[in-house]
Amino acid sequence: MPTPFCFEHTFRAPSVAEVFAAYFDPAHQAVQDARLDIIERTVQSLDDRGGELVRVCRVVPRRQLPLFLRPFVPGQLHYRETVRWRRADDEIDITILPSILKGRAEITAVYRLSQVSPGEILRRYAGSVSVDVALFSTRIERGIVSEFERSMPVAAACTQAWLDRAAGTPTDTDRSLTARS
Repeated sequence: MPTPFCFEHTFRAPSVAEVFAAYFDPAHQAVQDARLDIIERTVQSLDDRGGELVRVCRVVPRRQLPLFLRPFVPGQLHYRETVRWRRADDEIDITILPSILKGRAEITAVYRLSQVSPGEILRRYAGSVSVDVALFSTRIERGIVSEFERSMPVAAACTQAWLDRAAGTPTDTDRSLTARS
């Protein structure tokens, strides 16, 4: 049985469009990847079909698997991330296929944005982790969800800092630099 997850965060931003623009901005992605310890992201395809944008990436995290899982993974851990932004719905369908377990692991999610009040955008990232391995599936699924629990606040803080800079709002880093000047 898949392990569900749901993460919500409210961004300070003028519009849903601004948050989506940050999500797909390559410079923002590079900064966020650095903070999340992603050592490689290769865009394999980017297809803008008007009503939807589909991006497929190969992603390599620095963090590798726990020792008990390494025999199941040939080579370095990586995953294929497919995101399909359905513009009219303000949603992104996400499918992540880790290199582990020869296709028997999958993460599916929906990244949804909605304006909750002027200047506040709610991001809801919900989905499930499914691993088809007898005896270990629940442990692996919980480990993946735990990694999301660690990384989601980092990603949200990075995105908020990006949005603040774009709006000309001083970030905590900017304020501390000003105080030292």
